[in-house]
Amino acid sequence: MNEKREHPRLELSSTALIAGFKRAWLANVQDISTGGARVAKPLDWSNPGYTPLTLYFIFDQDTVVPMRATLVRDAPDHLGFWFKSGQDEELGRLLYESRFANSG
Repeated sequence: MNEKREHPRLELSSTALIAGFKRAWLANVQDISTGGARVAKPLDWSNPGYTPLTLYFIFDQDTVVPMRATLVRDAPDHLGFWFKSGQDEELGRLLYESRFANSG
């Protein structure tokens, strides 16, 4: 059965720093789309509630792409984020860098 999504997912093997107000968590990215991202839930995760979050996608020490996002899913094993609008340049860079992260 093919999954029909508004924004198809692209598997991604990278790390993201989830930064909230006064707190941050490192997480493994599972996949991204033009709409958002799914990351493995950090072991020390504590839902910050409604707070502005930024996901810093870390590809290497020189390549970090920040995306402002809203937490939309807090599942037992993963977190789902929706990217805020108005970040077209950052999103383009994220999708561009993802091509290299997956070609290994």
